[in-house]
Amino acid sequence: MLGRSRDMRAVRRFLRDPSGTTAIEYALIAGLIFLALTAALATYGDSAGSLFNNIKTRFLAALS
Repeated sequence: MLGRSRDMRAVRRFLRDPSGTTAIEYALIAGLIFLALTAALATYGDSAGSLFNNIKTRFLAALS
């Protein structure tokens, strides 16, 4: 029984600690940024690739 009350105190202390909340908020923000970048790259990746291939083709044609 004594270990259980000690565990409950540790849980209460953890829940009151604001630094854990801040870390979770930053992790959520970083996750959302990652998802946005992934979605943008998936959407525009093919068109960007064809743009760079077009530039490469014109550059090589200008060199020769």
